[in-house]
Amino acid sequence: MAGPLSRLKLAQGSGLSLSSQLRAQISLLIADGALRPGDALPAVRPLAKELGVSVNTIRAAYTWLEADGLVHTRQGVGTIVLEAPARGLAAGPAPLGSNAIGVLIAGLDPFYLPLLRGIEEVADDHGMLVLVADTQDSSERATAVIRRLVARGVDGLIVVSVGELDRPSGDRGPFPPAVYVDQPAAEGYGVVFNAEHGGYLATAHLLDHGHERVGLVTVPVGWPNVAPLAEGYRRAHAERGLAPSPDLMVEVSGFTVDAGREGLARLRELADPPGAVFAIGAVLAFGVLDGARRAGVRVPGDLAVAGYTDVGLAALVEPPLTMVSVPAHESGRRAATTLVRLIRGERVRSRVEVLDVDLVVRSSCGDHGPR
Repeated sequence: MAGPLSRLKLAQGSGLSLSSQLRAQISLLIADGALRPGDALPAVRPLAKELGVSVNTIRAAYTWLEADGLVHTRQGVGTIVLEAPARGLAAGPAPLGSNAIGVLIAGLDPFYLPLLRGIEEVADDHGMLVLVADTQDSSERATAVIRRLVARGVDGLIVVSVGELDRPSGDRGPFPPAVYVDQPAAEGYGVVFNAEHGGYLATAHLLDHGHERVGLVTVPVGWPNVAPLAEGYRRAHAERGLAPSPDLMVEVSGFTVDAGREGLARLRELADPPGAVFAIGAVLAFGVLDGARRAGVRVPGDLAVAGYTDVGLAALVEPPLTMVSVPAHESGRRAATTLVRLIRGERVRSRVEVLDVDLVVRSSCGDHGPR
């Protein structure tokens, strides 16, 4: 047997029937993308001979897989892999639960470390294993990861900053409960930050230092967890009778230091460059700071800088960065607590919890004495 099916191994006397083992292993191959829609599974008799089992074992496994919506068998054509929803994958392995939860994060950003610690603390209290996956800000990768986690029987999912799950409809097969973090547009249980207030606090602080032109370096404003920050940025201007020019809002492709440098460079190319910058993302703020240093721009002498969200490193760079602080650790604890209750079938009254934010003032915006 060549290709991904060469991985199939059935264990006699494992406590699981051979057909159940085969069903689970093929489900995982489909979930992982090793078997793709349109691929043909081996005919019953050759596969039975290869694995050393009866033809009835293979037929039973194929029948289960067809009931799960993963394959379709037609006379004269064979058994073909389908474009399967995640709910079908859940029926294969671990029907009694894995005592594990999956956590999807948008990237390897320092913001997620305290959040993950909060999740781990609650999981440890309940003897649960936490499986963390980086989706790299890709909805396609997030979909693939969800399929893999569901296929492995996780009891629940915590989805952080990666968009809403394409939840299955219908009643075929189980799908684990999910809790969203930092996803204000998601329908379902969630924990969000008062991001609009955070955008307002940072922008107001810069404006109150006398900067009438405040640049914004941000990932796409259309992202649901970014739009409220831009609204806060606009509100701070409006309350002071100002209207920020559209060219002051620079969108970059992702949360990287290079993107922060790029954002500052684009702002400095303007005929009237801003005297202050608000970066939506700690790593973007580090990029803005480094871009200023490389260009010989003094912070805060020539340029004031503030960012969202605060991380430990922001206090250690030179100058230390003024940042909006969000309760990341608490958000992880609350999300995990809600998920455990949902897994147990308990009623959760509050569907969305909103956590407040604070401004941590440091020296990157200039003198904070009496004005």
